Order: sequence, then C-alpha cells, then structure tokens
Amino acid sequence: MKEEARAGEAPGTSRHRRRFDLAAWVRSSPWLMIAVLLHVLLVTILSVVYLASERTVSPELVTAVSVAPPALELPPPIDEPPEIIRRDEVPPALRSELAGPVNPDELYRPDVAAGRFGEITDEIDPTRDPGIFNPDPEALSHLPSGATGGTPIGVGRIGHHGTGVPSPYSTRRGGPGGPGGGGIGQGPGGRGGEPPPARESVLQALVWLQRHQSPDGRWDSDGFSAECDSNECDGPGSGVHDVGLTGLALLAYLGAGETHVEGQFKNTVKEGLKFLLSVQDSEGCFGERVGKEFMYDHACAALAMAEAYGMTQAKPFREPAQLGVSFVLKAQNDYSAWRYSFPPDGDNDTSVSGWMVMVLKSAKAAGLTIDDQSIVNALSWVDQMTNPANGKTGYVQMGGFSSRLPQMESKFPSDKSESMTAVGVLTRIFGGRTLQDDPMIDKGANLMMLHLPTWSDTGTIDYYYWYYGTLAMFQVGGPRWDKWNEAIKTAIIDNQRKVESECEFGSWDAVDPWGTVGGRIYATAVNCLSMEVYYRYPRVFGAR
Repeated sequence: MKEEARAGEAPGTSRHRRRFDLAAWVRSSPWLMIAVLLHVLLVTILSVVYLASERTVSPELVTAVSVAPPALELPPPIDEPPEIIRRDEVPPALRSELAGPVNPDELYRPDVAAGRFGEITDEIDPTRDPGIFNPDPEALSHLPSGATGGTPIGVGRIGHHGTGVPSPYSTRRGGPGGPGGGGIGQGPGGRGGEPPPARESVLQALVWLQRHQSPDGRWDSDGFSAECDSNECDGPGSGVHDVGLTGLALLAYLGAGETHVEGQFKNTVKEGLKFLLSVQDSEGCFGERVGKEFMYDHACAALAMAEAYGMTQAKPFREPAQLGVSFVLKAQNDYSAWRYSFPPDGDNDTSVSGWMVMVLKSAKAAGLTIDDQSIVNALSWVDQMTNPANGKTGYVQMGGFSSRLPQMESKFPSDKSESMTAVGVLTRIFGGRTLQDDPMIDKGANLMMLHLPTWSDTGTIDYYYWYYGTLAMFQVGGPRWDKWNEAIKTAIIDNQRKVESECEFGSWDAVDPWGTVGGRIYATAVNCLSMEVYYRYPRVFGAR
C-alpha cells in the first residue's frame, strides 16, 4: 500500500519539501492565465492608491455671526424714460412759465458771458432762428472790463447779466421800477406788484411806440400816424430824422431793460435794430448824410447800437457798433469836440458833443474800442464853454445861451433853459470828475435849480433840457436831486396823454422847442428816457 501511494512522486522527493514553484508554474502554465493574473494584480495596486488619496478628512467646525442689512427702499418705477438733454437744440421753456401761446423768441438766449446760456449765431441777421449750438469759445466776445475809472456807464463787467462786479446795465434788468436810486421809480414794482408812477408811465410810452413802429422797423418821424388804429395822432416831425428817432426809441426800450432777446418787446427792438443795420454805410455812419444835422441822427443810432451790444453781447451787433463808434472818433476835431461836418472842419458845439460823449462812454462800457483821449478833448471843450463865475455852459461861446430854431425863439426863450449847462455837468461826471475836484459841477447844479422843470405856456417846456438835467441831477444827488425829482414828476408824468380811448394814449405832445423837428416820436422817446433815469445808469458818487 505504501508503495502504491508514493507511486506518483518523483523519485528522491520527500512530502514535507513539496511547495509551490512559481518559476516552474510559469513555465508550464498557459500565457492567457499569466495575463489575467497580471491584470488582477495591477487593478489591486491602483485601488489601494486611490483609496489612500480619498481618505476622509474631518471638517473643522466654524461659527460666524452676521447682521442683516436694513431693507432697501427702492425708488418707485419710472413710467417714462428721463428726458434726453440735446446740446444741439434750444431747451424748451416750461409752458407754465409762458403766458399764452409759445413764442419761439422766448426760447432764444444768447451765449454772452459767464453764467449765461443758450444759442449763438455768427450770422449778421439777429433774427436768424437759432438751433446750432456753437461750443467754440472764439465765437463769444472775450472783451475787457468796461471799467473807466469811476464813470457811471463804465463800471463793472460787460453784459447785461454779468456775474461778479455789477454790470453797468445790471440796474436795468428788472425793468421799470428796478433798483438804481430812490426816485419816482421807487416803491412797489417788479413782477406782480402794483407799478409806481414811473413804471406805469414808461410802460404806456413803450406800448405807444410799439403801436406806431413802421413795418420796416423804423419810427417814421412824419409818417407814424399811418399806424394809428383809431383817431390819427398829430405831431409829425421832419422826415430826415427817421434814423435818429429810431435810435431814440430803441434807447427807451433798452433803458427799460428790453432787448431783442429779453422782455415784453423783443420783436419791436429786434425790428428796430435790423433797420439801423440796413442803413449803416461802409464807414460806419448810420443813415444818409443829408442836411447839416445828420450827426445827431448818427449819434442816437450809434448809442442805441452800442447799448444793444453792451446789454446782450450779441455777436452780430459788435462790428456795426464798433464801426459806428469809429465814425464818431473820426468826426471829432483835433484836441476838441464835434459839430456837423464829416470830415471835421474845426467847428464845435456843446449839444452835438454831449451826444458823442454818451456814445463813447456806452461803447467803452460795452467793451468796444475807443480812444480815451477823445473824452479828455471833449472835457477841454466843455471847460472852454463854461463861465467859471457861475458854472453856466454855453452852446458855441463861453457862458452863452442854448440853441433855438429861429422860428421858435420867441415862443421858447433860450434864457429859460439850462440844457447846455446840464450837458456840461453830465460830461464832467461821465469824464470821471467829482464834486470835490471840479467846482463847475456844483455851480452848474445850482444854476439848474433856478430853472426846475415846469409845464407852462410861458416857454418853459423843454424836453431836451429835462432829459439831460434829469441825468445830471440824478448823478449829483442830495437835496437838489430831491427838488428836481418832484418837479420832473409833475412836469412829465402829469402831462402824459392818459385817455385810453385815444390813439395818443401813453405819448406826449410835441410842444417843446424841438417838437417841429422831432415830433411826437421824439417827445415820447425822450420823456420816456427821463423816466428811466432811476435805473438806467448807476450813480457814480453812490446813493445820496
């Protein structure tokens, strides 16, 4: 039995030494089995590696405390998108601020100085519809200050609405009844107030002038009655003075703060300025050089154009205004003043010279170019014409009487007027002199106190004298101004035409020494200017 059990063993092999012989097994096993075992081994190794990398890490416990923010209040939903501001369009005015239908002129504001806004145009025609915004700073008039050493028209910044130092025209902004001195323009006034007598008088005069403006923009001296809407107004003047009377009428509007871009009479002013532009020649003279007194017409027109530019800085007015001023400078006699001739012939008179000084002072206030020596020369003429004993200034001779038309001398004796003395006092003040350094100002004012404005049939009515006298006495101030002020209220306001059913309502009759020349247009415009003295120019010497 034992022999049979061991029959399968190799000879010489014992049982306890039998073990697995891998090398022999590999040599004797099929290749497929070897491959399977190798793959099983590889998978086992990879599984161990994967489980080691994915072992679980216990997370640390973190405690955080937070404060809940307050609930946000969201704005209500917008039903309509916000309005897009177009810089290439004129911003529309609020309808609630406009009375009646929208006037396109209400939307136009020239870009004139710091703090101003609107549209500008380089076109000569100031009526051109705006709509192209010009951001070019060179399109604005960068002009020097109008300061002229203390003159009333030459202090502060240029421009009607300048910022900083008050403009020489800033007292006009509120229109009649605005600031500028205590007079008949004082008291309730402004928007929404009961107008004082001066404000009401000025407004009525401006309405009358508006109604009697010709379709071409002029004020027709002898043909204005064609515009009457009820009865026909009387008081025609000389037909050669339309240009000068148009200038005077425009000055009445400008004196009240009315311009071609602001106020109740924009279109009236605009049409008047267009007319003046249409009659200016290449040398700068406004109107035809007809007759010996065309220089008066030019002076009034040039003064209006200078003030229109000064108040608005509208670029289309700058060159015409400067040309008009240049013509004045070229018409002045060497080292002296002005009269009727161009080129100048050496002849001078105080009346024409007074208007020319007004032009130059307003021009300098507007930033236009003048020769300061021209004012010095004019003062030299006034000194020659003034009697040092009493301060009386003459027309063409020292201490002489005012001028009169030959046919008017008997009705309006020249010894009842001190119009040239008033021109002399105003010229001195506008030239920078004071009560302290020029005694002729004080003497001239005393002389005018002896001839206060009086409406009577004794030859005392003189609108020309009252205008210059009111300007001068307002600057002098004090008790003398108070007395003059009371007299001028009675003389002018009380004699304005007041019957509303008549076409003359708001005007003055042409019953002074120059009524036959200037007519009702002249009478109304110059008296209106007298009523604007309280806010037309600021006082040189301060309020008194």
